[in-house]
Amino acid sequence: MTKTLFRAAASLGLLALVFHFAGPARVLAAFANASPAWLAAALTASVAASLTSALRWHALADWLGLAATRPALIVAYFRGIAANTVLPGATLGGDALRALQLQRLGHPLAASAASVALDRMSGLWVLAVLSLATTAAAQFAGVLPPALLPLPPVLTLIAAIAVLAAPTFAWLASRAWHMHLPGPLERALTALHDRPAPLRHLTAQFAWSAGVQGFSMLTFALAGRAVGLDLPLWLYVIAAGPVFILAALPVSVGGWGTREAAAAVTLGHFGASTELAIAAAMLYGIFAVVQGAAGALSLLPSKQTAPPSQEKAP
Repeated sequence: MTKTLFRAAASLGLLALVFHFAGPARVLAAFANASPAWLAAALTASVAASLTSALRWHALADWLGLAATRPALIVAYFRGIAANTVLPGATLGGDALRALQLQRLGHPLAASAASVALDRMSGLWVLAVLSLATTAAAQFAGVLPPALLPLPPVLTLIAAIAVLAAPTFAWLASRAWHMHLPGPLERALTALHDRPAPLRHLTAQFAWSAGVQGFSMLTFALAGRAVGLDLPLWLYVIAAGPVFILAALPVSVGGWGTREAAAAVTLGHFGASTELAIAAAMLYGIFAVVQGAAGALSLLPSKQTAPPSQEKAP
């Protein structure tokens, strides 16, 4: 309980600190002047990212042999978003709820939790690849000032390729060495290696995650546009790496505080004003809250239709 309260206090404290340094009046003015049309477009992209993410999880669960309908996992995913918005630990609360929802469908808890963990890693994997690859492309094109990243573009490209290849190398290494691992882990990896067409599924996971991250980055960019940030999309792709990864660290509630601080620093390096960068990041979080509210509604007990009364025969 103490750790939970500490995380909640740290998240809110960091958000308040960032809000204070940006100037509360300026941040509120950015919200007041936000374009409704761009806000609607950003919310649409955010919902598309969540739906694509739920479908990615369904594809992964199906490959693992955890049968579930798409609607069931979509509902479970949005319930997870609801948990993420109120529980400390960034995405941990929602991920735990997703695993429990899959277990309730008749699957082992360990396998259900593994599907959620692998789903989360898939998203972070592709996020890092896209952010690094775009950074390398910007360096090669000469549109990224060397002072922002004093590394040769070749090294950035090598890092992107290394991250891209990491799951394949990890798979091959685990196939060769998993029999030397402790019993439970060895059995889990043996079951994983028995699944069909792993490389084809890995390619499919990359495609699903590219869709998720594409919609998420578009949400970030459209939120920025709504509050008046006129930055090219490729800058948001680069910034999304540190912003989204810091928001996913289990030290906050729903990413609040860490996301805004990272956005202020990252977008600030590209010339964005602090208040607009924070407003864009806060809008990104607000869109998640809206979807979490929809997920929470699905937890409410539905009204049972009363059986029709039977009239006595005359």
